[in-house]
Amino acid sequence: MSWEYKTVNVKFKNRWTNSELDTDELDKAINSEVSTGWQFVSVNISTLIGYPQSALCVYKKEKSI
Repeated sequence: MSWEYKTVNVKFKNRWTNSELDTDELDKAINSEVSTGWQFVSVNISTLIGYPQSALCVYKKEKSI
């Protein structure tokens, strides 16, 4: 089985004004990719001085031959 991978950088809208992660926004982005056949692998949240800036999401799906 061979896999292809996709990385998506989800930038958050409320960068400097909110120290909490907008999980609704992140859920929508993840579910959007999953609904097109990609499997969610991992997420890494990028912060600046404690404020969440973006989420780097990794997806995979079986490579079509």
